[in-house]
Amino acid sequence: MIKKQMKFSPVLALISLLSLALLSCSAPAPVNESAAPQVSVEPAQTVPQAAGTTVHQKVQLTNKQADGYVIPFRNVKIVCVITDVGMVGCGAFDVAALDSFACPAARVKSSTGNPIATVEDLLQGTVKEANAEAGKLGIKVGMTGREALDLL
Repeated sequence: MIKKQMKFSPVLALISLLSLALLSCSAPAPVNESAAPQVSVEPAQTVPQAAGTTVHQKVQLTNKQADGYVIPFRNVKIVCVITDVGMVGCGAFDVAALDSFACPAARVKSSTGNPIATVEDLLQGTVKEANAEAGKLGIKVGMTGREALDLL
């Protein structure tokens, strides 16, 4: 029998942590999604899901492109943007847990007071927590999600 060794993957770690985060979410999704501007993202590609539609958007940052995701789960939306270095996500993400995998991560809160429901909400939101790995890259509490992503 041949055994294959699997390399550690930050993406697989993120998927595992996202699964845990989904279990603890309770913020309602906003009623009017069409009101949110999509200025800095390309047209979304959707993937059918039982609980709704997962959205994948390319996000243009200052020096690179990133991947934005909106994942519906029950009455919430899990939103994150992932670069080749790290990620910025909504309040459902445990950035301290991602720190244990050496993944720079920041958690963002909406600037409008409504729950984050779109990638644009995440970009305009305010960093409320950044793990140590993100701090090493200059990410600080109080900057916008876009400013944090530009450092990743």
